[in-house]
Amino acid sequence: MIDFRYHLVSLISVFLALAVGVVLGAGPLQNSLGTALNDQVTSLRSDRNDLQTRLEQTEAAVNDRDDYITAAAASLLPGVLNGRRVAVVTLPDAEGGDIDAIVKEIETAGAAVTGRVSLTTAWSLTARESFRSTYSGQFTPYLEGAATDGNAILGQGLAAALTTEGENAAALMGLLTASDNPLVTEDAAPSAPADMIVVIGPRTVASPAGGEPTAAATPEQDAGAWVSALTGLASASTTVVVGAADVKADIVSALRTAKAPVTTVDSVGQATAAVSAPLALAATAAGTVGNYGFDDGADAIIPPVSN
Repeated sequence: MIDFRYHLVSLISVFLALAVGVVLGAGPLQNSLGTALNDQVTSLRSDRNDLQTRLEQTEAAVNDRDDYITAAAASLLPGVLNGRRVAVVTLPDAEGGDIDAIVKEIETAGAAVTGRVSLTTAWSLTARESFRSTYSGQFTPYLEGAATDGNAILGQGLAAALTTEGENAAALMGLLTASDNPLVTEDAAPSAPADMIVVIGPRTVASPAGGEPTAAATPEQDAGAWVSALTGLASASTTVVVGAADVKADIVSALRTAKAPVTTVDSVGQATAAVSAPLALAATAAGTVGNYGFDDGADAIIPPVSN
């Protein structure tokens, strides 16, 4: 059994240790500890300032690059799409500024935008896969050489609705915009049949925890459904998809991974993507299907230029 003397000795030892610590901290170690802490704080502050300076320099360089590209586009693009009519198709979560920038460069290239439609998540929700497969059967009577995959058939139907005219085109657009949960909403109803289509997707959404970026699509959405639908679209019309390719679920990444015969441009939101869009449309119309940009799967940074 532990007696009183043991407790007394233990308490005395604790207080002696505290006293020694106080004495050392207030005396011989005070200056060295304070100096070390001050040095660390100064170093961290210097590192922070250096990083801030480098960030500002990088942002300035990016802005200068974009200004240069935009200025070069004024000389590079005119005449590339003279007399062409382009329909604009946007995917869910595409940003308005990105859409406007691409439309601006398409018009600089000499094309007229005939209309703009938005695709809803009904194209990719896994819960609506059965609906799309069944619903696509209503499109086949209006299509020549319809695909066998339901999502691809819907893509072919969208292409025909945007690039042809007459009763069939009207019927197809009616099917696409029907119901309370339509596949398509019309932002600007097509004024004339288009010659080509540009599809604009969303940027990659950065991880809130600062980790790897994530795609805008939710787990309930199937990137494969978009691949099939856009492949069907491109099989029936001259089509370019502009989007992100930072992660596997990004639309451009998904198309490239599947080796889909669809022209893609990555880095949506950057000036390079907006300028490349009309060049890619011209190249695709001339028979060249390619992948352009800076990310994985790109064949070249920019499409071939031919005025």
